[in-house]
Amino acid sequence: MTVEIERHPDTARRLQAAERAMDSDDPQVRDDAIRAAGEIVRAAHRVVAGG
Repeated sequence: MTVEIERHPDTARRLQAAERAMDSDDPQVRDDAIRAAGEIVRAAHRVVAGG
């Protein structure tokens, strides 16, 4: 999955930003970051799985 994400530099940057945002003191920022990271990882998983 990591390779699929890294194949798309914009997606990789969005994931990295979301991962950094997970360290925020603001619970809403953390929730948004978790949601964004999850969406990116699930989308990459679907591509890798052929769906």
